[in-house]
Amino acid sequence: MATIATEQVEVFGKGAQQAEGVVVDKEGNVWGGGRNGKVYKVSPDGKVHEVCQLPEGSIPNGVTLDQAGNFVYCDLGKQAVMKCAPDGKVSMIVDRVGDVKLTLPNFCSYDAEGNLYISNSSTSDISKVLEEITTPSPKGALVRVRPDGRGDVVATGIYLANGTAIDPKEDAVYVLESTRNDCLRIEIKKDGSFGKPEIYSKDFPALPDGMAFDVDRNLYITLPAFVTKEGMKPANIVIKVDTNGKWTELINDPSGTKTIFPTNCAFGGPDMQTLYLANLEGDHFSRVKTSFRGHPLYHQR
Repeated sequence: MATIATEQVEVFGKGAQQAEGVVVDKEGNVWGGGRNGKVYKVSPDGKVHEVCQLPEGSIPNGVTLDQAGNFVYCDLGKQAVMKCAPDGKVSMIVDRVGDVKLTLPNFCSYDAEGNLYISNSSTSDISKVLEEITTPSPKGALVRVRPDGRGDVVATGIYLANGTAIDPKEDAVYVLESTRNDCLRIEIKKDGSFGKPEIYSKDFPALPDGMAFDVDRNLYITLPAFVTKEGMKPANIVIKVDTNGKWTELINDPSGTKTIFPTNCAFGGPDMQTLYLANLEGDHFSRVKTSFRGHPLYHQR
């Protein structure tokens, strides 16, 4: 049974169309990129601002912000990680790390040193992604781009690598395997090298997409869809994973009244106790006041 009732969840930022990612800045503005290529910024009072129209062919996926206020996003159309400056100027950060071409860049997260971790879901492109969801294959990878531009391949052989998150202790990076309904933990060693991916939590009730940590190192993971033989159908679930990897249901909105295909989540608000959700099949974000405090991301510190 879900611990947060659907009635507690609020529709927020009506007019933000089909945003896959969500991130909250220091001032409490909520950012996302729509499948229409628009970058949205929603002020704390819920007013939607269109920051810019991205170049033709852009398909923003997972998003974050850097400390300079740039909107950083994985672009499925451009097959690269891009950034949109506050003045609307768009430039590329990276499209390849070592042998990993970012054919399906999914999500990006900064650690405390400004290293950018990027999941690449598959060596296939977006046209083959549904095929891979129904026939899982370990074609995904996780890479790291350092502030000076140097890149490292963190791990390969991941099943549809999706959402990423950095442990508040900065000793591990986590990545969701969407076609295995689980979450991997990869140790970040003191010498800068990485451990082997290990399953941290598994047997989720639906396909996982995005996640965020609270200050106590609990994870909150969005589960947008059930995978069926006919394709995907909405699940509209958010789970909480404790530090032992045990998950419980936090939100369940089967009718889609407040959440519609929730693909990513992020904490924000003056006390970092509000959880925001991106709705890929909706025209709004969702938000809910919680009793726990989110771990501040790189740009929120």
